[in-house]
Amino acid sequence: MSKIKILFIGNSHTYYNDMPEIAKDIFAAAGMDAEITMLTQGGKCLDWHYEQKQTRFNILYGGYDYIVLQSKASNFDREAYLDSGKKIYDEWISQTNATPILYMVWSNKGKKKEEQPALTEANVELARYTKGRVAPAGEVLQTVLRRRPAPELYREDGNHVTPTGSYLAAASIFYAITERRRALRVNEGDEPHTRLGIDEKTAAAIHTIACRTTIAFNEKE
Repeated sequence: MSKIKILFIGNSHTYYNDMPEIAKDIFAAAGMDAEITMLTQGGKCLDWHYEQKQTRFNILYGGYDYIVLQSKASNFDREAYLDSGKKIYDEWISQTNATPILYMVWSNKGKKKEEQPALTEANVELARYTKGRVAPAGEVLQTVLRRRPAPELYREDGNHVTPTGSYLAAASIFYAITERRRALRVNEGDEPHTRLGIDEKTAAAIHTIACRTTIAFNEKE
């Protein structure tokens, strides 16, 4: 089993439902042993993480293969996100062998027309700058919501997601890292979708949409 080291930097959109652990299980299903480290703080974006000593230390000395940078959803500040993301890359990530993964989150429930385009565009721009890859979870979520019947993806606060939503985010990160061009096969009884209460059909649809969307966002111009 091949091994990779991943550092997640973000906020509650990363740690809710233990999303990195879900990602680890998806990697395991593909024959990959993912060692996970997480630096998160509720409500914070990359500008806050840039000021933390542990961010610099982990990036420079953690020996990571991939560093997942997560954007904020509520009160998203595009300029602050891009500025801090570029600083983190220029000053630290660029000195390592790690590949940046830009984890695009979703707009708040009911606001996709107003908010999702800004989140999407900013993550694409930062991916280009850092020569990284986009994990387009926000766009995948909007596509899955258009299915009928659509699974429940948002929690009552309209901001955070259910375990199914975190599974979707983890799958998006999985395809961004692996660059797979075929969806991972989902079998009845597999982890982690079975443990999360996600039926096989829904899990398979999420993988198909996540795979196709991630390929589209990372096609070289």
